[in-house]
Amino acid sequence: MAHSIHAVLNRALGFLEALLTPPRGRHSAAVLRRRRSTRVRRYAPLPAPPTARGPRPAVPLTPPRAPVPADDVALVRGYYRAFEDERDRAQADARDRLRRWTASAPAGDLLAPDPDDLADLRRVTRQWLAQQHRKAAAA
Repeated sequence: MAHSIHAVLNRALGFLEALLTPPRGRHSAAVLRRRRSTRVRRYAPLPAPPTARGPRPAVPLTPPRAPVPADDVALVRGYYRAFEDERDRAQADARDRLRRWTASAPAGDLLAPDPDDLADLRRVTRQWLAQQHRKAAAA
């Protein structure tokens, strides 16, 4: 019996102590303040400003050590030519697509409702108003 009373008193005192001490731990109200995560690295220091230097001396240009074969230059030009042809073809496809879209554009106001829908709306509105008048007259 003494053990059970001791256990009950320990639980009650623990609860009372928890109520009277400031909150601590992961889910306390102090957590609502923003703290930096320990996993986030601090910002790196700014680099030192570059020192002012005078103008650099011009490097003398030397002729190439070996002549460049004209065949190699033609291969590079062929690559550029193929790229330009591809770009021109894509632009022509886009122009053709735009012409097709604009040629089949419907005439008239596209945002205007269908006249048949308006007739149905008028009919339903008149029926509803007539029903409301009948209810008012019966009441």
